[in-house]
Amino acid sequence: IITDDLVDNVLFMVSVGIGLISGFVALTLAEIDQNLLAGIGYEGSGMAAFFIGFLVGLVISSVLLGVVGSAVNTVIVLFAEAPNEFQHNHAELSQEMRQSWAAAWPDECRGMGDGVYA
Repeated sequence: IITDDLVDNVLFMVSVGIGLISGFVALTLAEIDQNLLAGIGYEGSGMAAFFIGFLVGLVISSVLLGVVGSAVNTVIVLFAEAPNEFQHNHAELSQEMRQSWAAAWPDECRGMGDGVYA
């Protein structure tokens, strides 16, 4: 549960960052070409350009990073909730993950990296 929240929060922050960058790019383009958003009907089209760019960047990055979030959830399910199935279907990847986790947290993962599976 903690891992899911952490990954979701990080991916959301990355999406907001991409949205901000997209917004500033749109703002810069609107300042360079004053007629870019002339159809809006008011003088401050820079703010509208920033908002449109922000929304476009946020939506597109959220969709694309949703794939990353799903991949992380898949790894969590395969490794944490079904380690035997993961070992059976992807032995090399399972062994590599077990060794990596055992190296990072030796006390909590005693016996994980040596081929002994509970």
